Amino acid sequence: MTLICNHGTQPSRARVSWRLSYQGKHEYDCSFLGSEFRVSVRVARERYPVFCNMSEVEFERWENGQSGYVTHSDPSKLTAEFVATFNRLRFEEWQQQVQIMLRQPEKYADYTPKHFPVYVGACYDKTEGWVRMHEFEFIRALAGIPEHIAIDPTVLH
Repeated sequence: MTLICNHGTQPSRARVSWRLSYQGKHEYDCSFLGSEFRVSVRVARERYPVFCNMSEVEFERWENGQSGYVTHSDPSKLTAEFVATFNRLRFEEWQQQVQIMLRQPEKYADYTPKHFPVYVGACYDKTEGWVRMHEFEFIRALAGIPEHIAIDPTVLH
């Protein structure tokens, strides 16, 4: 496992804090360059609910179409610098969690996460649906996440 320390490369006062997970989505409270906001990441597909004011096609496009992307109601917040910082801060926390697992083999046995999902930003277009705002490789490199660990969650593996 490769450990990377990017503490000195983070924009001042950048912060990412997991807030909640619900129905296949994670929400994070973020602070970046003096601005505080919340972003969402769909990490699992959702089934069409029994009661819904969208058609199944609209639901699939809106909800499941954002799988693997970091989103915000104001796409201007999702700059490449923010998205890379978001991923880097999550990666640093992930590395700490993996180290805890490795120090406790009696508890975690052979389970050790091998891959880390690197999210790119997306914005919603009424005609196209969710549109990728960044290239995966660019965000991965900007975040300093090793190639052999990073996976693109928008691609089926």
